[in-house]
Amino acid sequence: MRSVGIVCGYDLNDGLHDYVKSVAPLIARENLDFVILSGGRTSPRSHHSEAWVMAGHLREILPTPELVLEEHAMTTLENLIFARGLAEHHAGVVARFVVFCDRVHQRKVAALAKLILGARAIVHCVDHDVARRVRLFEPVSHMIEFLVAHFPRLRKYLRAAAIRMKGVSGTPPAAARPELAADDEPHHRRVSR
Repeated sequence: MRSVGIVCGYDLNDGLHDYVKSVAPLIARENLDFVILSGGRTSPRSHHSEAWVMAGHLREILPTPELVLEEHAMTTLENLIFARGLAEHHAGVVARFVVFCDRVHQRKVAALAKLILGARAIVHCVDHDVARRVRLFEPVSHMIEFLVAHFPRLRKYLRAAAIRMKGVSGTPPAAARPELAADDEPHHRRVSR
């Protein structure tokens, strides 16, 4: 039975490096078999995913366990669903999930982790500066994502809304594109040390 870390990515435009720097010591304290960095391309100013950018920053800070990139999640709900699928694909039975997030998203992450990952999940949060609009929208986002977690057919609409709100356009190559319906299939790549 294995322990898996999940790092939820947050906005390529808002201090992702500082967020990863805050999360790194928490990752180092855990005995994790591997860490999934979860987050898609959320900025029209970048061609890279949050996961890819976090991996680069994390390698600068500490020697990490194996990293697995989940590069398609656009919401917290997708972070957890896609990461769970990757964890089970790579590890089989997971004894413990350790989810890392920022304090602004902590309540939503904790509620969704309990629902998606079950009792095997613990959540660690760090302080991270976020835009005022994110703080104000978070309670609404929490309710919407919790509702969509219960009604998987709504996921494609939540994803489309998240893409529109983040201002990203275009689609990834067909080989990298996740299904938009109630898809729990992992979409990833491994990163060697």
